[in-house]
Amino acid sequence: MYKLPGLFLITTLTMISITCTPLEKQAYNTVIAAKAFIDAEKKAHPECLSAKSTLCDNLTRATAAKDALIDAAEVYCSGPQFEAGGTCQPPAKGTPAADQAAIKLKAAITAYNQTAKDVKGAL
Repeated sequence: MYKLPGLFLITTLTMISITCTPLEKQAYNTVIAAKAFIDAEKKAHPECLSAKSTLCDNLTRATAAKDALIDAAEVYCSGPQFEAGGTCQPPAKGTPAADQAAIKLKAAITAYNQTAKDVKGAL
């Protein structure tokens, strides 16, 4: 059980070594943590595959929020290099596109964090 967080820590530290802005790092770290947390909770609560409860509903919402965060990060980082598997290419700072993409990415991070708190509160 303790090997999984160690594996994610190593993966996270490796990926952070790639040139990223702080917002990109925050989004990436949140997605990695979200994946590990959601997978662990789904494994711990297999009844959520067929049952309805506050916990199961919150877990479904957390999964959707994680997916929305991934979508927002893809929009924020999109560019020819990123689409080909390269580094993030955020819009040029100071442009309306940069401001809008950053606001949406921050909102997606906040939304996921709230759903994760809701899941933890239902445990």
